[in-house]
Amino acid sequence: MIDRRHLVVAFALASLAMAGSAHAQITMTSVRLTWTAPGDDSLSGTAAAYDLRMSTSPIDAGNFASATVVTSLPTPLAAGTSQSKTVTGLTAATDYWFALKTRDDAGNWSGISNIVQATTLDRSDFVRPAPLALAAGTLTATSVQLTWTAVGDDSLTGTATRYELRRSTSPITEGNWASATVIASPPTPAVAGTAQSHTVNGVNRSADQYFAARAIDEEDNASALSNVVLVPRLLDTAPPATPA
Repeated sequence: MIDRRHLVVAFALASLAMAGSAHAQITMTSVRLTWTAPGDDSLSGTAAAYDLRMSTSPIDAGNFASATVVTSLPTPLAAGTSQSKTVTGLTAATDYWFALKTRDDAGNWSGISNIVQATTLDRSDFVRPAPLALAAGTLTATSVQLTWTAVGDDSLTGTATRYELRRSTSPITEGNWASATVIASPPTPAVAGTAQSHTVNGVNRSADQYFAARAIDEEDNASALSNVVLVPRLLDTAPPATPA
């Protein structure tokens, strides 16, 4: 006879004490959930599959099937093993409810887990990176080296996610930043306080060149515009050859 005494999964949020930090369990667009794997037969063995659901209204046994299915769940591990899933693509400043069921290899489903409610963070809960301080390093006839000290994910703390460097033949401002030319393949941000640099090749030094940058964190909060570095054009001081 098939044992239908399938465990109701103990389901909970990961450490909420970390919410709002650089590596939060709840962010503006995601929530990380953890649970202890049940068994195939109650607390023994390994279950076959999970069914995780979410909704912007409370979930119960009656409406579980109509809640949104969360895809790409981990494969159940042996009973007692801690497992987790980060649910992404959520809307900021929104209440979400989560619930879980598990199935054994005979098709028996557990009851519904406890219900977990979480509210995604609002952008105002994040501190954006501090602005970068750019400087010109080594210059050649066709290249410009830019140098700076890495800023943090939260102002001067932590590690930012990416840089955006731009250049233009006219002064760069907040107003024309979007129309300036994007510089490809900037380095990955290092820990705040680390010296970094990037060499921009293929620069037309016959015209003045202006450079500026932003640091961006994992929630797409961008720093204020850096200082703007002017690299003056190269003056042509070589006279023409003497006519023959």
